[in-house]
Amino acid sequence: MISAVLRRLAAALLLLPVLARAAEPAPAPAPKAFLDSFVGGTWTAPLPPGKAGDTRAIELVFSRAPNHEGIHFESTLLSGTRRIPYVSGFYAWNAARGRFGMFYTDSVGSLTTGDAAVSGNALLHELTEINKDGSVDQVKVRLTRVEPDAFTNEIYLLEGSDYKQVASVRYTRRPDPPHQP
Repeated sequence: MISAVLRRLAAALLLLPVLARAAEPAPAPAPKAFLDSFVGGTWTAPLPPGKAGDTRAIELVFSRAPNHEGIHFESTLLSGTRRIPYVSGFYAWNAARGRFGMFYTDSVGSLTTGDAAVSGNALLHELTEINKDGSVDQVKVRLTRVEPDAFTNEIYLLEGSDYKQVASVRYTRRPDPPHQP
């Protein structure tokens, strides 16, 4: 009887480290940490002047979903003193695919969906844009971190059998203002 108790006690002691590890939250995979680094502050990229010569830019804000399992993003076009909502979207980690799933809608009614994967200091997107008229475009996007508070956004559109760059902007981050009680 004592040997049976000792075997059970030994088995329980062997399981303690396993049970302790199971109770600890799993660390975020490196890709999630990379995307999390975009959260906070407001990212701004200058754009070429408008037809009337007005100053133009694009603002982008990333925020964590309330359940901390995704990243929401919103962008706004700035034209002179006007603010024009542009894109609203979301990233979520797809563990089965080992990459992010993402989607966004834009102000002209397009829906863009696809995957994004971290490669070094870049987030590489392979996307399908479904336009309001039902036509479909294949798009690749590369967000490249060039400094802790700066990244480039390069957009490529499939034309024939080749991807052609259609846009490239450099975003810089300004911190959120201090919280006032």
